[in-house]
Amino acid sequence: ARRTAAGLSHRYFAAAIGKSKNAAKSALEKLDLSTLSAKEGVVEVAKILYSQHDASKDKPLELELSWVCEESGRMHQPVPPELAAEAEAAAKAAREAMDED
Repeated sequence: ARRTAAGLSHRYFAAAIGKSKNAAKSALEKLDLSTLSAKEGVVEVAKILYSQHDASKDKPLELELSWVCEESGRMHQPVPPELAAEAEAAAKAAREAMDED
């Protein structure tokens, strides 16, 4: 949640920054993040990032995933390496399937 000077609070499930932030934000808005677990959300975010990456134009993609959730004790923490690897593998598979279409 973010609080404004007027005292209003805003709650975020996900946000996008960087080169393809508009496309990523659109993809994030299509997800029902209130029903996904944090682990499912990590996988979906990885898929979105890989779907936006153009290997012929962009630098190699290096995922650095972090989260704030029950699993992280409500603290900003890196995603555990096993989950990050699982998410990246799922994202690469989804990208390959997308490229075959």
